[in-house]
Amino acid sequence: MSCDSHLWVRWEGEEFACVVLRPCGMVDATADPVRREACTLFADHSPGHSWQFSDMLQD
Repeated sequence: MSCDSHLWVRWEGEEFACVVLRPCGMVDATADPVRREACTLFADHSPGHSWQFSDMLQD
């Protein structure tokens, strides 16, 4: 695994698999430049970046 990829677990029902995916890397251009952080999801994820959710398990 290289530095430009992350290990994820994908699951469907009771089946799961470990996969290596590139990180999204998009940043919130509206955030204070000092507090900007990259999206913590994988590249090509469904719409919505991690900073757009207050509680990702509930949203």
